[in-house]
Amino acid sequence: MNRLKKIVLTSIILLLSLSSCSKDELICGTITGGGVDNLTGLLYLRVDNTKIWVDEKTYSSYFVGDYECFEDY
Repeated sequence: MNRLKKIVLTSIILLLSLSSCSKDELICGTITGGGVDNLTGLLYLRVDNTKIWVDEKTYSSYFVGDYECFEDY
């Protein structure tokens, strides 16, 4: 009976981990710039020439030349 409980519990944990929200893909690279978008007024960082929208705290935390990964929304 104890072994059956372990199998059931392991199966439940496995199913929960598979059904949980998966993270969006990461965009990794070197920060090459950033700024404020003229149309929207939103802050962005350029990671290998890909524009990544960020909040003010994130924007002020990184510098050109830093290598970092960001979630792609």
